[in-house]
Amino acid sequence: MLNSRTYFGTDGALVISDPTDLDQAVFTKYFGESGLVGHVMGVSLCVQTEIKAAYEIGRRSPSELRAGNISISGSVERAYINGAMLKLMIGQYSDAEEAAGYLIPSFSMKLILDNMAPAGDAGNSIINVFGVMFDTWQANLPEDDFMLERMSFRARRISVADNEVS
Repeated sequence: MLNSRTYFGTDGALVISDPTDLDQAVFTKYFGESGLVGHVMGVSLCVQTEIKAAYEIGRRSPSELRAGNISISGSVERAYINGAMLKLMIGQYSDAEEAAGYLIPSFSMKLILDNMAPAGDAGNSIINVFGVMFDTWQANLPEDDFMLERMSFRARRISVADNEVS
């Protein structure tokens, strides 16, 4: 039977890996060998398929529906600002005013959901997002709450791996 359990935010962890156009030593300095992004407050994912309707003259309902482009996007909120996420967005431009070429780092992102006791037993889900590139970065310092950085991203592909529950 496939997983049909519900999750809270405390059941999840965000891991990033496989950076391209970013030095591996810099990546490891910010996120360690595991790639775990700490202090994540919120992650949102959105998959949107463009559906096109064909209407015939004199009909109110479509005679045919066609699938079009697929768009994958989302955002990450984090309660700790150390430059790591911004560096993932602008790469070498976070260190120098001018750099050769404009290479924006891309990477893979895993959203790991596991609410089982003990941790790691069958029943967890992993959402894999491939070819992630951040496109906006925002810092928010509210009067009476924690400072958060928020980044939105676009991605090339997404997959879900559900472990079977025995």
